[in-house]
Amino acid sequence: MTIAGSDSCSGAGIQADLKVFSLLGVHGLTAVSTVVAETPLRVHGVYPVSPAEVQEQIRCLLNCYPVTAIKTGLLGPASNVIAVAEMLQGCGLPIVVDPVLSSSSGTTFGNDDILSAYREHLLPLATVLTPNQPEAEKLLGLRSGCQEPADLVRILASELNTAALLTGGHGTGDQAIDLLCLEGEVTSFTAPKLGLASAHGTGCTLSAALTAHLARGLMLAEAVDGAKQVVTRAIKESYQWETDCSLGELRALNQLPLEILQPPPSK
Repeated sequence: MTIAGSDSCSGAGIQADLKVFSLLGVHGLTAVSTVVAETPLRVHGVYPVSPAEVQEQIRCLLNCYPVTAIKTGLLGPASNVIAVAEMLQGCGLPIVVDPVLSSSSGTTFGNDDILSAYREHLLPLATVLTPNQPEAEKLLGLRSGCQEPADLVRILASELNTAALLTGGHGTGDQAIDLLCLEGEVTSFTAPKLGLASAHGTGCTLSAALTAHLARGLMLAEAVDGAKQVVTRAIKESYQWETDCSLGELRALNQLPLEILQPPPSK
């Protein structure tokens, strides 16, 4: 199950999650928390679903389906974060929390109330967190760049008492290095960094692939490795096009065509 925002251009959010779930051979369920009007280079509007409506979606799915893993993405206001935490309390399932606090195009989604709601209510339930470095720093209340990535992921995992995967797309250099802190040990997962005009939806893709692998019974480190491979291959096989829109913001745009990837072999 993915509990996340709906992305109108289908590069991120629940649309990206469903593509990944299908790719990896699991059936995807969705609970929509927000409706986002966006293109890969700009968020035009964010329209939250009410907490009661989010909870009813989660409630009916948990009651009717044999859910095996859950991920959260963009949740909207603090009231939605708390509402989701209430529904997931005691569910006994792997929970992947992708704390989406900003968009790839720079729109901020996380104010102080939202950060507090995450820290106090949802993050204590997580099996693993998947923030990028700016999100991890916001969750910990740290100044940008004051910690090395390996130290940052250790602090995050220790303070929140959970496993943490610090994604490396925001780092410098020619390698995208993701760092998993599990039981105090840090493991790196490295792939070449591929330059794109827009890598919209990579965080959603990674967390969805991680969730799907956990649903299929992989251990956490194996699931992270598999998820990293999905993201790398999706970026490598991405397509480009040129288009005009009323705001003129899209030129030589890259997207992630997850539907063109081959599904895993049947067991």
